[in-house]
Amino acid sequence: MSEITYDENVDTLFISDDKVFYTLEGEGRYVGIPSVFMRLAMCNLTCIGFKSPDSPFGCDSYSSWSVKNKYTFKELYTEFFEKTGYGIKIATGNAILKVTGGEPLIQQNQLVKFFKYLKDKEVITWNSNIDFETNATITPCKELLNSPGISFTTSPKLASNGDPENKRYIPETLKVHVIQGSDFKFVVQNENDLKEIIEKYVDMFDITKNNVWLMPCCGSRQELFERSAQVAEWCKQYGFNFSPRLQLLIWDKALKV
Repeated sequence: MSEITYDENVDTLFISDDKVFYTLEGEGRYVGIPSVFMRLAMCNLTCIGFKSPDSPFGCDSYSSWSVKNKYTFKELYTEFFEKTGYGIKIATGNAILKVTGGEPLIQQNQLVKFFKYLKDKEVITWNSNIDFETNATITPCKELLNSPGISFTTSPKLASNGDPENKRYIPETLKVHVIQGSDFKFVVQNENDLKEIIEKYVDMFDITKNNVWLMPCCGSRQELFERSAQVAEWCKQYGFNFSPRLQLLIWDKALKV
């Protein structure tokens, strides 16, 4: 990684309004683990199929990632890793670094350079636990794929998402994640979703069931309670993992917790 160079005062990242915050991971493999979330701006999907009076833009985090706050590497590190003490939590292994969005891989080339910057600041090593939350439509670059501490929690979008299939379903990228051993986390609300998950993902790409999480489609604690039992039964039936939305269970909030 020594060939990677950056200028801390010139190189930038676009960060969402949530910016960087410390919480517990609420979903998937790392549920319940202390995590420093870095939420990046921008996404290449709309999730318009989930549009409702409570979520007029479809995506439940639209209001967070749709705002672009531009930070230099130095500004980002100083404000959100050094002054807050979050950098120490990551450096000592007391928290994982969770890179999310939006779609964080839109800015993956800059992220590779920023990770080099954090490495030089002794916040991370290339063996640190860094997990990307991605919609699996952009193939990770080789620098990310070849770094042993980096993992990927993919959250592919189903037909109910509302985006055209050629935007949300990219077989070449999905194959890379299967080879990489990435996790697959699916939001499921009915049997049509379940059928699509099995036929177009698990069977099509021979995804290991231990790497599959089903999560109820819900935006509140009450909806989580109402829908979890059925999803749990599907997990038992097909041998998948069940994922709650811990942020709803504890704080009854879908976004920052």
